[in-house]
Amino acid sequence: MQLNLNISGYEGPLDLLLELSKKQKVDIRKISILELANQYLDFIDQNVNQIKLSADYLVMASLLALLKSKLLLPEDEKIEEEDLQEDITQRLIHYAGIKKLSKKIFDLPQNGRDFQTIKIKNKFTISSKIVPKVDLQDIILKYVIINNRGKTIKMLADETDLYSVEDGIKWLNQIFQINENNWFSLFEFLPKVFKSSKKKKSAIVSILLASLNEVSNGKILLSQESHFEKIMVKERK
Repeated sequence: MQLNLNISGYEGPLDLLLELSKKQKVDIRKISILELANQYLDFIDQNVNQIKLSADYLVMASLLALLKSKLLLPEDEKIEEEDLQEDITQRLIHYAGIKKLSKKIFDLPQNGRDFQTIKIKNKFTISSKIVPKVDLQDIILKYVIINNRGKTIKMLADETDLYSVEDGIKWLNQIFQINENNWFSLFEFLPKVFKSSKKKKSAIVSILLASLNEVSNGKILLSQESHFEKIMVKERK
């Protein structure tokens, strides 16, 4: 919206009046500054929400008032016409630069206009430590599953060549008969020598399954301080 003036000696936009005055195409001495001020105040009353626009026109009106005041100086106090024109020109250049910079600032992304911010009330932290919620029995069962993954199940002609769960229970009982109320490594009392790797794996599976069976029956306790540490066993009293 423009501020259009209708005062003695001029009718039209304020910014055009300023430009014509600078180029001396309008006799600024015939313009009533009082009428200019009154019409400017009326414009502000009608556009109370457009502060930036009103401020721009206030600068223009101030320059006009300055220009007229210098033209109306007594003869002995008047400044040279070229100096006056140079002064007004520099002020206009300065004003144009301010307007250009203001537009650049206004065109920057603004919160609420170009983007929205969201406040997150819940506090949270990101930890690089991932601790799985599993117990010792879960780890043992996973070991058995992974150990047998991808293997073909074969029918064995001689099943007595493998250890059974009962063998594992027998080894556990041997541990508790030697020492009571102490913790022992689960694999400490396995046979020291095996005929084959198949026989050794069978012994490991045997004592693992036996320990799980005895834990479920409430006869023994299993413990492990951290992942991949020794599995310790103790008789429950």
